[in-house]
Amino acid sequence: MHHPDGLSATHEMYLKVLYRLQRENDLGRVRDLARGLGVTAGTVSAVLKKLEKSGLVMHDHYGAVKLTSTGLLIAECIVRRFETIKSFLTDVLGLDAETAEVDACEMEHSVSPITVNRFERLAQLVKSGVLDLKAVRRDLPVIHEEVCSECEASGVCQAVSAWDVQHGTGAKKN
Repeated sequence: MHHPDGLSATHEMYLKVLYRLQRENDLGRVRDLARGLGVTAGTVSAVLKKLEKSGLVMHDHYGAVKLTSTGLLIAECIVRRFETIKSFLTDVLGLDAETAEVDACEMEHSVSPITVNRFERLAQLVKSGVLDLKAVRRDLPVIHEEVCSECEASGVCQAVSAWDVQHGTGAKKN
């Protein structure tokens, strides 16, 4: 987490989406945040109240929302973490853009600054040609091949899926 008081992953997502909206339109609107986050306008309003109380956004009664200077700094850090992780996943590990996008979105909320900085440096070395990882990626052994190859092919951890089915917490995905 970025904020010392424990800014949640949800709050970070709001700041990131608002940051992108502001870059495109100079401000965000509740309806645009709701659409970008896949939630209702009521949910957005409730979270915005918390972010406003924390001094990270300004929200007027007509739906316009802007990041404060502190909110902007935090949002820039969140976007940097996301972009760095995504670049690492595509450029260094050779993942496709869609998988990298989804994984980076999950990882950005929990990775430490030192890890982000090292991901960024390694990605820079690969992009510049100092390190060539194509052969390494191709020859990476799968340690638990009998389990992991099925998980990789389906995109879902099969052990967790089986547990979900057994406990009625979700449907098995294949």
